[in-house]
Amino acid sequence: MSGTLLSLEFDRSSITMVRHMVTESARNAGLADMALEDFVLAVHEAVTNAVRYGVAPRGIAMWREPGVLRCEVTDSGPGIPDRTLHRKRMARFDFGGRGIWLMHRLADVSIRTGPNGTAVLLSAPLP
Repeated sequence: MSGTLLSLEFDRSSITMVRHMVTESARNAGLADMALEDFVLAVHEAVTNAVRYGVAPRGIAMWREPGVLRCEVTDSGPGIPDRTLHRKRMARFDFGGRGIWLMHRLADVSIRTGPNGTAVLLSAPLP
């Protein structure tokens, strides 16, 4: 990872701190305005899902590559069920499962998941 901006483990009690750190790191990397807000919200959804559905240890790493900002959120949980992972649209009255749907609308997303954990890679172009 070139240009590491953030790397740490987190838990439920540190979600707000992580969001602030992601905001500052993304801003320092060059994101601003709506691009910054969208990326932070996408990362926040990944972090929240890792806490809600994953198992410790949970980690976050953010780094800069030429022209792109990347953030990976990992957990050691049971993996994401296929029906949730491959949902193309949000059910009208579904109050769960919006995180992945939303992440795909706010950032470029790649998800690796299985019985030993999940890694969500979010990317945003840098100006």
